[in-house]
Amino acid sequence: MNHPYAYEEKRYEIHVPGLPVGTRFRLAFLSDLHNCAFEGIPERLEKVKPDAVLCGGDIANCPKFPLLPSWDTALSFYAALAAKFPVYAVPGNHEARWREAEDAGLRASYVKFHEQLVELGVVTLENDIVTLDANGICLNLAGLDPDRRVYKVRTRGERAFPDGEIERLIGPKPEGFTVLLSHTPNAAADYAAWGADLVLSGHIHGGIVRLPKLGGLVGPGIQALPPYTKGKYEIGTTTLIVGAGLGEHSIPVRIGNPRHIVYADIVPGNSKV
Repeated sequence: MNHPYAYEEKRYEIHVPGLPVGTRFRLAFLSDLHNCAFEGIPERLEKVKPDAVLCGGDIANCPKFPLLPSWDTALSFYAALAAKFPVYAVPGNHEARWREAEDAGLRASYVKFHEQLVELGVVTLENDIVTLDANGICLNLAGLDPDRRVYKVRTRGERAFPDGEIERLIGPKPEGFTVLLSHTPNAAADYAAWGADLVLSGHIHGGIVRLPKLGGLVGPGIQALPPYTKGKYEIGTTTLIVGAGLGEHSIPVRIGNPRHIVYADIVPGNSKV
């Protein structure tokens, strides 16, 4: 099913000292597909020529037994992306619930989904760090796949991870500019404590309903006034960018809240813009 909502494409520049003059590494960030179909996005991305496409989780939906999930729509979308760009993805809370379901049939279906995603050429980051290199810029990309309790964090500044746990999961923050891809933005204090330079997250769907000055009103689990809903935030030396996502799930509506495609340009410089 194709949806009528408008799209917003937002570009941010992240200035990094020491990069070669005139270089740029462009990241495209998508999140929260929820097995919906969207026409024209690979073609939109081709026009801006990202060096990598990052996917912030909730590609499909957590099923409820005995209904097994459908993920063909999501796989078709990512097949089109992977045919054109390097694609990297982390799981979201829906994948975590599906993967950890009590029913063995559901767990087996998740394994099949994951295998098919990898076969398409999507690099899945489950507490992994890889190196990306393009246009004279080399950066680290870390993908976090945390315990489901992290999704219970709802307050700005609240800590979701015990001290040292992110390092235990994915290792210490590497030398050099490091992008952390993690589904929920609510654990931003922990990402900053780990040392991430740039964090890309989704999960909040832009707050479902967005009002001027107030921003997003509702998050997953009927969370009122989530702390991070859409856009750029600074937590110490860490920049957090939250995408409002593409799809819907439990609350199938968007008001003042277009579908959201984010571009983050890593460029030379000494200040964040």
